[in-house]
Amino acid sequence: MSVRADAESLRQIPIFRECDAVPLQVMAFAAERQNFLPGETIIGQGKKAKSAYFLMTGSARVLNGDVEVGRAEPGAFLGELAMISGALYAVTAIADESVTAARIDNALFLRVADEYPDFGRAVLQSLSRKLDFSVKELDSIRGLLVRAKGFSDL
Repeated sequence: MSVRADAESLRQIPIFRECDAVPLQVMAFAAERQNFLPGETIIGQGKKAKSAYFLMTGSARVLNGDVEVGRAEPGAFLGELAMISGALYAVTAIADESVTAARIDNALFLRVADEYPDFGRAVLQSLSRKLDFSVKELDSIRGLLVRAKGFSDL
């Protein structure tokens, strides 16, 4: 894939949807390509996040503990929120088949955000919208729990 094509693929990620092409191209160019064999862990739940992984080829199982909660296919971005915040990965992703991923580490992300302030603002606005949506969902669930007499009422 070309850098432009990689940048356009990154733009499909919700947090990058409103970003200009140039900072995404810089990030795509500077990202390290990493290969994972079937069965290898891409990110591990509970481990400190230093990088996010943009899947370019292959697929992975996404697990919360021992429970499979989803699948990651090409175009998926694994661990981005944890990478940005320096938190722990919330899930584990294990390659089902050979996977090639662009590894974007925190230092690269912050450097691009520093050199392209509009990029940083766009990502921050996207994350703020996502947080606002999550808080509204939690408030709605809290309301259901408060009104319910028991779990069977839910």
